[in-house]
Amino acid sequence: MHRIALLYRKKEDGRNSIEGVFSPLDALPNIHRMELPCDLNSIKSIFKLLWFALHIKERNIHITGDIHFMAIFLFWKKIIITVHDCNHYEDLSGIRKKMMGLVWYTLPLRIANKVTVISPFAKEQLCRYFNFDFNKVVVIPNSFHPIKRNSYAKKNDKYTILSVGSNRIKNRKRLIEAVKDLPDVQLFLIGKLSEELTRLLETYKIAYKNDYHINRQELEKYYNRADVLFFASIKEGFGLPILEAQSCGLPVITSNTTSMPYVAASSALIVDPYNITAIKEAILKVKLDSGYRQEIINKGFENIERFTELNFISAFKGLYKKVFNLNAL
Repeated sequence: MHRIALLYRKKEDGRNSIEGVFSPLDALPNIHRMELPCDLNSIKSIFKLLWFALHIKERNIHITGDIHFMAIFLFWKKIIITVHDCNHYEDLSGIRKKMMGLVWYTLPLRIANKVTVISPFAKEQLCRYFNFDFNKVVVIPNSFHPIKRNSYAKKNDKYTILSVGSNRIKNRKRLIEAVKDLPDVQLFLIGKLSEELTRLLETYKIAYKNDYHINRQELEKYYNRADVLFFASIKEGFGLPILEAQSCGLPVITSNTTSMPYVAASSALIVDPYNITAIKEAILKVKLDSGYRQEIINKGFENIERFTELNFISAFKGLYKKVFNLNAL
């Protein structure tokens, strides 16, 4: 049987989203899961990664994301690359942006036999920035691990808004501004807070709980003890928390930008992430209108059926057969 090397970045605390998304493929009988020995961040790491690549016996390679450059070290093999987004590239400038564009995108994507992306937005990013062959890109949306419903009794007297993720695109400053005058509201903020956000929370005397580097069971507790998920990010390559929240019956407020309308469809309250007034009104609508709240909860349960693990596995098995010329998986 022809085996497929499924390549992951080096494991580190705090970064496990890609690993979680692709874990359903790890169990396939012809998959060889491999983690890189290091990140690409020095001359020494280049030689270490090259040595690692030369010892990969498999002819067929699937690079799961964030390590697209590995295609350069494996150019003589058949390669599929999954690109999650170009958000970090967008934030760079000057020589760093040019170097990342060349090493992470331009060269690897031209070497690859096929490129998968997790949303139509990510596909549009690739084709816009790198003048890429549109027909070489396939959209295969992420699957997700559902959150167990009602695993923990809700014990909060205050109306609890959950926000998951730590970087600035999560739009927490505007969330804080939106709730500063709302009574009986508290925030669950998952992901390390900046000093600026901490000062803002204390200045406005907003009740909050902050946690980070938590395991799956602890994350489930936060989902089940919240009243609504705030996920009105500035931009996202996908947006797994939308689906996680919906799977446990939590209403979702998300953005009208990038990939989020694709993931949420009509099953969430969608707002302009730059409009603090709109964010505040959305929170109040979900909080006070019980009929509307139940409507989007019900639509959420329907929406998650689009992103099942079975659909995810089936899509990649079909792609593997086509690109790697495999008769069976």
